[in-house]
Amino acid sequence: MKGNLTITGSSTATGGQYDKVKIVGEGIIEGDVQCNLMRCVGTLEMDGSLKAERMSVVGTCSWTGGVQGEALKISGTVTVGGDANIGRISGSGAIEARGDLYSDRMELRGQLVTVGDCEAEVFKSRGMFEIGGLLNAGQLDIKLYRISSAKEIGGEKIRIRKASVLSPYSFFFMPASDAQLTADVIEGDDIDLEHTKARIVRGNRVTIGAGCEIELVEYKESLLRKKGAVIHANCKK
Repeated sequence: MKGNLTITGSSTATGGQYDKVKIVGEGIIEGDVQCNLMRCVGTLEMDGSLKAERMSVVGTCSWTGGVQGEALKISGTVTVGGDANIGRISGSGAIEARGDLYSDRMELRGQLVTVGDCEAEVFKSRGMFEIGGLLNAGQLDIKLYRISSAKEIGGEKIRIRKASVLSPYSFFFMPASDAQLTADVIEGDDIDLEHTKARIVRGNRVTIGAGCEIELVEYKESLLRKKGAVIHANCKK
């Protein structure tokens, strides 16, 4: 039977296989960890990779290696030194992956940064992000609070808006007046954009709204240009 690892106060431990890993305070773990549950309330620095079914972070956690798991709930800051493959990500705060990030469902209020790609079935963002590669999801629902960027964006259904000052989250975090998304290419089936700057937008049904500046729109079925949208060129494929 696997034992538990508990750090209370300030301590250092070695990696290994555990049932539950709990940190309350400041912990350092040297080596890879495999466990069913990791819960951190405070600060954790781990020199290694993590494989866990469930992860909960209230505070700050960092891993020099990659992370795999079924679910991650955060209220704070998480830094992954490699790739992250996590079934469900939810909560508020900041996530940085110094590789690629894969998830079935991501619902994050705060900041997301990846050096590589970010892929999910469902991607819901309330805040800001910086994706070094491709942001790809079946459904993308983005509300911008700050300037955000991705090299390319792909998905079946893409919806981008500037956050409303009347949203519940804005009580703690007001959207900036210059909040905007920039991408080189945005491609999908149903695309509905506001406050977006892109070189190419390519889709079946495309709506370009206020605050957008698009160099070229390529569409198959329909293109709707709303007031306040700038489209330099468009063509039906």
